[in-house]
Amino acid sequence: MTTINDLPNEILLMIFQKVKAKKQLTRTCKRWNELIVNFLFLSIDLSSEERIRKFMDITFTRSYGQLDIYGVMLVRSDFDWTDSSRQLENAHAKRVRYESDPYVLLRKCLQVVRQYEGIVEYMSLTFGPIMDKSLMGFLPRSDGPSLLESLVIRFESWDNIKSEDWIIDRMEFISEEGLKEISEMPNLKRLEYDDNRSKGDRTARRKFFDAIARKAKAITEIYLSCNYYACFSDFRIIRSFSTQLQDLSCTVYPIFVKDFLQLAFPEVKSLYLDFRPCTTMPDPGRFFENAKSLVDLNVANINSDEFFRQGVYCSSATVEWLTITGNQQIPMDGLQGLIGLKELKLYGYVGSEVQHAVPHSTSLEKLVIERCTSGFSFYGVLAESVPHITELHITEDAALNDECLRVICTTMPNLRRFKLNLDLFLRDPVTDRGLHYIGNLRQLEYLSLECFDDADLIMGRNDLIGFCWAPLLWASEIHLNGFPMINVQNVLDFLLNPNLQSLSLEQCGRNVNMIETVRKIKQLMAVSRPLPHLEIADFW
Repeated sequence: MTTINDLPNEILLMIFQKVKAKKQLTRTCKRWNELIVNFLFLSIDLSSEERIRKFMDITFTRSYGQLDIYGVMLVRSDFDWTDSSRQLENAHAKRVRYESDPYVLLRKCLQVVRQYEGIVEYMSLTFGPIMDKSLMGFLPRSDGPSLLESLVIRFESWDNIKSEDWIIDRMEFISEEGLKEISEMPNLKRLEYDDNRSKGDRTARRKFFDAIARKAKAITEIYLSCNYYACFSDFRIIRSFSTQLQDLSCTVYPIFVKDFLQLAFPEVKSLYLDFRPCTTMPDPGRFFENAKSLVDLNVANINSDEFFRQGVYCSSATVEWLTITGNQQIPMDGLQGLIGLKELKLYGYVGSEVQHAVPHSTSLEKLVIERCTSGFSFYGVLAESVPHITELHITEDAALNDECLRVICTTMPNLRRFKLNLDLFLRDPVTDRGLHYIGNLRQLEYLSLECFDDADLIMGRNDLIGFCWAPLLWASEIHLNGFPMINVQNVLDFLLNPNLQSLSLEQCGRNVNMIETVRKIKQLMAVSRPLPHLEIADFW
């Protein structure tokens, strides 16, 4: 008789990927254990004394494909290192300084990395105040090629740490040894390096990236975040892999913006650029012409309109998803040049002139807006400027009011997904009168209404948001968040919607009210109709 074990490994892996409690399956047989190891995630959090004690005394006896060590701190503190665990008690006297030396903790972390470096495919390391070149000791240094596919390095701030508390000299020999013995990493595809400290070792960061450039030849994804002091080494590593990168996220500083915009990224599909303010923007059109495969573009903190008009809008013909973030006004004229644009996210402010403030696109299907419109003058012409839009998200738009909501619901009947973040305390907010027009959206499939203001204040203003519009809804999926005054009758109005398949209530109603609601729903709903999926979470 054929059993599940007759299936090939590829199909078993697809099945295991859908199982939540994967670790329990490792006890079934040796074959399943070897297959599931790629899904198992070992997370070590060293951010508290209790977790440090537990970590120091634990013995890891099974294999893991993913490893995350968080909070490696190399500073003296009030924590009694020599009397906190069996391993620390047995530490050699030379390893103990001032009876509070965390070097033993670092050594244990290195041991864990060495234990799994032959099988781990994903490794994430988050350091506290530590010398930059100490991370070299954590990189693979076995004789054979490393299986590592994704490497994440993060440094936490050390602004509050006194310089006399830094313990760095005892790591230097491990650092240099690790740098010399770093193994080949032929499988490394993803590199994330996050270091926004105000102090650091530039030379060590440069050596680290140089070692990666020599040893890792398959990198296609790079995510970098840094302060000004380290930007040169970031540019070096980006340039090294520019012709093969498919995903890139980095901060572009004025000191190398000219050289950066001259690079070609022929394979990049997803690009995130955060500009720290650049007063000059040399030939952005040429830059985007060299990114011929670009599909997802995210740009932040651009203070040059020409970057959009002459660069993004004119030369990014292949872009389908565009995100713009910043406090500067965002020009919209020229957007129609993106002939394949499907999704636009605006996190900032558009211009005050109507003809320049509204996006014009015949291909756009999804629009996300956050605090960036001029109100009715924007929404009044939106349906005409983006005629094929089916999904609209509005978050923290201070200009949104009942009239804006009315014109949206009456001029954009093709909306299928609609998400609103409501602010009850604006001078002219959205009220129950505006929400009444949602009934015009006959094709609506998903509705999300969220309000994250203080519960007590909401209770005092419950006259603004009622639920007389609930019976008018056509949506099959409804999500409400932050409405403590909702009652049993309101919930029943939603549930009586013949199209409803799912209703999610988060921070809605009080404990007694909602528990009683569920009980009455089971009594009042007609037996002939299946009860839609109902989810209630986080009572007020």
